[in-house]
Amino acid sequence: MTSCRLLQTADIHLGHRQYNLAQRERDMVSSFNHTLNQVQTHDADAVVIPGDLFHSRDLRPKVLQAAEAALGQVPDDVRVLVSPGNHDENLTRRPVTWLEYLHRRDKITLLQADLSSQGHSDVDPTEMFPSPEAATEGRGTGSERDVPGYVDLEAPDLDGPLRVFGLQYRGGYIDTALDDVAAAIRAVAEQAGAPAQTVLLAHFGVEEEAPDLGATVRYADLTAIEPLVDYLALGHIHKPYRGPDEDTWLFNPGALEAHTTQEATWDLGYFTVDLTSDGVEATHHRSKRRPFYRVTFEVDAYDTWGDLKTGFDERVADEREQVETHCRRDEYTAEDKPRAPVIDLRLTGHLSFDRRDLNVDALERTIIDEYDACYCQTQVGVTTAEILDLLDDMENDAVFTESGALRTDLLEGEVFEQVATNTAYSNNTAAMAQTLARAKTMAIQEDAGGDALADYLQQQRQDTFSEGVGAADVTYTEAAASADAGGVDSETFQAVHAGEEVDPVEAAEQATQSDGNKTLESAATTDDRGAANNDLGAGESTSVGDGTSIPDVESDSGSTATNENENLESWIEEPTEDSSSMGGDRE
Repeated sequence: MTSCRLLQTADIHLGHRQYNLAQRERDMVSSFNHTLNQVQTHDADAVVIPGDLFHSRDLRPKVLQAAEAALGQVPDDVRVLVSPGNHDENLTRRPVTWLEYLHRRDKITLLQADLSSQGHSDVDPTEMFPSPEAATEGRGTGSERDVPGYVDLEAPDLDGPLRVFGLQYRGGYIDTALDDVAAAIRAVAEQAGAPAQTVLLAHFGVEEEAPDLGATVRYADLTAIEPLVDYLALGHIHKPYRGPDEDTWLFNPGALEAHTTQEATWDLGYFTVDLTSDGVEATHHRSKRRPFYRVTFEVDAYDTWGDLKTGFDERVADEREQVETHCRRDEYTAEDKPRAPVIDLRLTGHLSFDRRDLNVDALERTIIDEYDACYCQTQVGVTTAEILDLLDDMENDAVFTESGALRTDLLEGEVFEQVATNTAYSNNTAAMAQTLARAKTMAIQEDAGGDALADYLQQQRQDTFSEGVGAADVTYTEAAASADAGGVDSETFQAVHAGEEVDPVEAAEQATQSDGNKTLESAATTDDRGAANNDLGAGESTSVGDGTSIPDVESDSGSTATNENENLESWIEEPTEDSSSMGGDRE
């Protein structure tokens, strides 16, 4: 007989405006809402969310309202247990996080450990996971010391309670924290009695199960907690997995929505978990989400832009039925109707004509019109005569793999060195190329914010060019044109050229206001995090009518979260989509 059933989801990322589309921001809410709708369908006793409920610490008010509305549909007797992920963390001086706000509004039960240092904890193991009673008395964690480290859930069919611990994101320090966690779990058992089974919510990835995806923990690091934890509920890595193969005890459901085109190829979803006296049994369910479809088009056979466009139009028309069939899969439908897809367009091969004649916008418009797509994300991976000239200067064995594939990382490094040659950093182009490559990795793969990138670039400048930089042979007109192409507004450029000090945050905001239609894939993250750098009202909080503290936040119109009067139904229900043009879903 099932004694306790959990529904485990993670990495919701509410507020992620992917491609800077309002539609994608709504999609995150829609997927979360549908998943919580399944609580009663699966007869779950509790919901567990090990991190990244939100995408950013600075939320649009309507995102917070939509989160509260979605959580509000969960039956009162079903607890929603949440531990913080890296995106939930409050990295500014504001004392209150949005998870704490929801905790105090009784929308969730927040669970986190009392960890006071970045390495081993200075807290006694008996105090690392405060009890619910301690939190009630102001001896818990969080800004007001009212957050517990664990809760006991009633499990009538077991020989005791089901104990659930919450461990917040620890980054690279997680391996050292796990030994302390094991000691703390033992200490709780000595103080409160042994539970029937133990669940630990944590936000990290396991390298053996998710290689090359940013995992920081290996199975060897889990040996301290393995004898103490019956079910390790994980988040952080968006790809679903479970392990080890024998005596499986750790489970990662993956994200509910695709946040990259790679993630769109995975079976994203959530787990239902049955915990019995005989052990753990978990079933993975696919989430309801927006379809992505990849179109790969080789350009080799076309000598002119006109020929390529004709061939492209024919290819797109021929594939329409396949796209429609893909979008009719159950997980991609809303109210039994297919949803407009995101198209992942890949251009490959060798381009025989001038790269400047390749009109990517025209190709994307064809995709949007033919497939009724809500967006087209294009990756141009073609070689040109200019690239071949670069390859001539490089060793053939180094540039190509044994299978004949192009080593794009080496080519990218060569391009970065060529770029550095025409800048003030030309006296060390190799170092400049390495810096640019690392910054790109931080932004795209590690989701680093503008503040982290700025700190890294500043440190690199100090370390690599400590004796100053050279002078670039670039005219004012050339530099101004380059700045304009890079999104720097003319006022900022002129101020810098005149030697005036320019605040980088204000410059970024001004550039964003002057060119709000740029839709690079990383724009959503940059937009979310840009407001954090402004740090207005840092260290302050606001109270709503019932005395609950909430972090400061600014809406698009400057109003606070409590003043926003958005219609929540437009966020929770699938909105009507305007797919007649690429900009149909943008705000």
